[in-house]
Amino acid sequence: MHISRFGGAAMARVYWPLNLRALHWLFCPAPQAVAFALRNTIASLVALAIALWMELDSPQWSVATVWSVAQLGRGESMSKARWRIVGTLVGAVAAVVFIAAFPQQAWLFFPAVAIWIGLCSFLATFSLNFRSYAFVLSGYTCSIIAVAAASQPDNVFFIGISRATYIVLGVVCEAVMGMLFTLNLATRARGIMVARVEDVLHRLGGLLREIVLHERDTLLHAGEFSDMLVSVHQGLEFPAIEMGRHLHAGDHARAVLAEVSILVTRLVGLSGGAERAVLAGDDAFADTRGQLLHLCDRLSTCRLKDGMLDELREQVSHLHALFDRRATGGTQEMARITHGVLGASMADLGIALDHCHAIFSPPAHDRFRFRLAGHRDVRLAFYNGLRGAAAIMLAALVYELTAWPGGMGFIAITTLVCGLFATRENPVVGTTRFLSGAVWSAVAAGCLDLGILPYLSDYEEFAFVLGIFLFVGGLAKCNRGTAGAAAAYGLLMPNLLMPGNQSRVDEVAFLNSALHTVLAVGLSVLVFRLVLPFRARDERLRFGAHIRGELRRLCLVPLSPSPQWWIGTSLDRIGRMVRHAAQEHDRTAGGGIRLMLMFSAVGLNILLLRQLKRQQRDGASDVITVLLRALVRYRPVSPRGIAVVRAARVRIARMERADPGNGRLLEVLACLDGIGRTATACIAAIEAGVE
Repeated sequence: MHISRFGGAAMARVYWPLNLRALHWLFCPAPQAVAFALRNTIASLVALAIALWMELDSPQWSVATVWSVAQLGRGESMSKARWRIVGTLVGAVAAVVFIAAFPQQAWLFFPAVAIWIGLCSFLATFSLNFRSYAFVLSGYTCSIIAVAAASQPDNVFFIGISRATYIVLGVVCEAVMGMLFTLNLATRARGIMVARVEDVLHRLGGLLREIVLHERDTLLHAGEFSDMLVSVHQGLEFPAIEMGRHLHAGDHARAVLAEVSILVTRLVGLSGGAERAVLAGDDAFADTRGQLLHLCDRLSTCRLKDGMLDELREQVSHLHALFDRRATGGTQEMARITHGVLGASMADLGIALDHCHAIFSPPAHDRFRFRLAGHRDVRLAFYNGLRGAAAIMLAALVYELTAWPGGMGFIAITTLVCGLFATRENPVVGTTRFLSGAVWSAVAAGCLDLGILPYLSDYEEFAFVLGIFLFVGGLAKCNRGTAGAAAAYGLLMPNLLMPGNQSRVDEVAFLNSALHTVLAVGLSVLVFRLVLPFRARDERLRFGAHIRGELRRLCLVPLSPSPQWWIGTSLDRIGRMVRHAAQEHDRTAGGGIRLMLMFSAVGLNILLLRQLKRQQRDGASDVITVLLRALVRYRPVSPRGIAVVRAARVRIARMERADPGNGRLLEVLACLDGIGRTATACIAAIEAGVE
């Protein structure tokens, strides 16, 4: 087919930029990416030079440690380095124990290592951030050391010491280089924390506007807001580390998230339309709506500065007092209850703003501590442990049946990859990219081992060439689309390179090493996809069943948990559902997310009822006691449970009409309305087939 000269030029103008766009991170990297890649390349080369000077037997692990610890933020690198050292030491001790306990007993040794890997993966699922990394690291470090010492068990102690030396060397080199490249660390960390809290307030303003205007997708957007709060909460740990442990800005920021979450959950019930007709002709409520919309505008543009924050706090205090007056002095019952809920929400927002002020203006002798709870998924933890143990046993079986010379390395890499992915909420996501990174690491190491290293005579030449390959890997790690593959590249490529003082890798040794590395990653990918594979729909069903049981326990337990604990666990569940639905492009997950939000609102109102019960012993407390016992029997989200709530509401409403100025009774009515209205919506959604 003939293509004209003008048509060919047009094709070039259209498709050539599109082809280069995927490599924009390489040809036009951001300054932050260049700095990250440069500092970690220098740290890697320095660590390798020291390891070669010390004549360590496997100096490549020091390079892999640098790239394993290196993160874009200094707080992340510092946290990961600390927990990597802890995990390495625990794993080394476990390796010595297993080698000593099962010498020359392969089918006692391999199951023991598999059980240890499964246990570490199980425990890691209950931890956040790099604390979970310490657990999985203790698992695969044990496997790497034990596998290396299986043929020479008398040297297991020295192999463990050697492994710990590589880790400490790599961590120290990365930390020193990070300190040299980072200026004004505490100031930058405070700016990052303030920016994240400001973003939360901006998003809160938009969501509050949707709630006030009764928009249709409010609950779905509230789920996305919950996911954002979870990600912000998980990321707050690292700026707090950079700022120093003597400051408590991170605790105040977490308290902001908790108060904002309670506020949103309080108002979830008001997003329905049951009371709209009742309030349509209320002039006071029309003014309330205008006041709230003005507050939304202020929240959407607020900055955490002294002047602007003080003005916002004054406005919130004014609204709190105004809504409380309208709650106690109104004529319509629904309007008074609604204003009572809004007044409590303004109190939550006022507390959140006080914590915002404490972030950049810490009070003297500040000792405030706060932690936001998270969901602990026992079934997911069991599945993660089972997958890891199954992968190790399968790799050991292949080694025993084939007597493959590279079988021990195959087992070690399988353990490493399974450990890295075992703690992920959805371990299937990212495994394919990690496999592609393993292939690219084999290609890069092959180019160096077989095509370049034979012509180099000293370390300076070798460092220059290796630095180019490492620098490209660092740029790739800063790009979101290639970060997963770059993680495998930085971890596996130095291991395939195997540099030494008096040795060079030949073709046979390299091909065997590359083969067992790539096959080990492939086996791990197959295990995660075939053994108890993760499904977002099953997780939603499991979360739904779990939270229904928790609602009954909230009515029953002698010492009820705090609202902050309940909100933290609910946020974690909702955030996971939103993330997993986005990863799997599941368009049917919106109903399940809305249902989980309504369950969370029911639980919050139950806890608020229990707090009101403890405040004073009177007739209302007796009604609440009877109600909670009935809800344990009939379940809060059930037709009989709703009937019991309505019966209790009739009794409390009668008391409130006899004592119209009693704000406590009004709060009880608001909680009962929140339970009844939200539980009714839950039942309607369940009957409609929402998962």
